[in-house]
Amino acid sequence: MSQIDPGLLDRLKEFVSVSELSKEGRLKLPPERALCEHFAMHRSSVRNVLSVLHSLGFIERKQGSGTYLKMPEPVFIQLYFELALKLNYISVDHLETAREMFEKEIVQAAAVNHQPHELESLEKLCQKIVKSTDVLEGIQADYEFHEQLAIMAKNPAVLIIFQGLSSVLKKVLHQRRILARQSREAQKKTNETHISIVAAVKTRDRELARQAMHDHFETWNQQTMRTFPDAKVPHLLAE
Repeated sequence: MSQIDPGLLDRLKEFVSVSELSKEGRLKLPPERALCEHFAMHRSSVRNVLSVLHSLGFIERKQGSGTYLKMPEPVFIQLYFELALKLNYISVDHLETAREMFEKEIVQAAAVNHQPHELESLEKLCQKIVKSTDVLEGIQADYEFHEQLAIMAKNPAVLIIFQGLSSVLKKVLHQRRILARQSREAQKKTNETHISIVAAVKTRDRELARQAMHDHFETWNQQTMRTFPDAKVPHLLAE
């Protein structure tokens, strides 16, 4: 598997390391001329490095203000998983299993660290899942429900990984989710597990929260695969 040129990667790290705190409290890169002098580089080379950082989403340029560091969207993690799926480096089963393991840890942290207003948002999303009559609206609410748990975990690294992993699964399992929500029995049972997750998180008990998430995935797998045995991976990937 090819990698980023080590020389370029080192240069990107060096540029980031010379950033300084601005008056606004944001990390800001020195002007191009200062970067040229500091690294003994031609201006065109400096601009090339800045262009790479910009294309990767690590900096933003403000006219008349300067160049600031920023956190990129999790699009690169999403892209990695999508390419890995396409190249058969990983499978849908691998992704689903990883997500289940990951979310069992997330929900424990969410139970301990959540704020009242965050729990309120989770409850509203749960009600939206239960009451939704529109399939796509219900699917979106389901994704936002699990994303809200990742937010409540209070760990930015967890949220980034969750968004990269779950966004890909959201696309891949779209057909399976639609089929599941067309079965009243499957929909009722999976809806009930969301209610149980909220109740467990509300207690702030880590083990109860973990068990509720475990039951959620067990029910999801049993109901969707039992009710729709012909929903195979090739169809899902063809979406």
